[in-house]
Amino acid sequence: MEEQSDKLLSSFTFAVRRRTVELCLTQEELAHRAGVSMRYISLLETQMHQPTLDAINGLSVGLETTMTTLVSEIEELLRET
Repeated sequence: MEEQSDKLLSSFTFAVRRRTVELCLTQEELAHRAGVSMRYISLLETQMHQPTLDAINGLSVGLETTMTTLVSEIEELLRET
């Protein structure tokens, strides 16, 4: 189960980073848009913290997408691993 959880978190991180790069956002800009701290973004990106539903919602807004789209991207990445 831990391996699946690691893959899920890794897929989440990759999807968020990919979208952040596409939008040319810094951690600070994403944090501001998502309504979270820059430290929280850093913890997510280094896989030291798992996101809450509130955080996923905020990140979706900050990344100019929907939660559904973000989760779909994560699921696609999971299937590829």
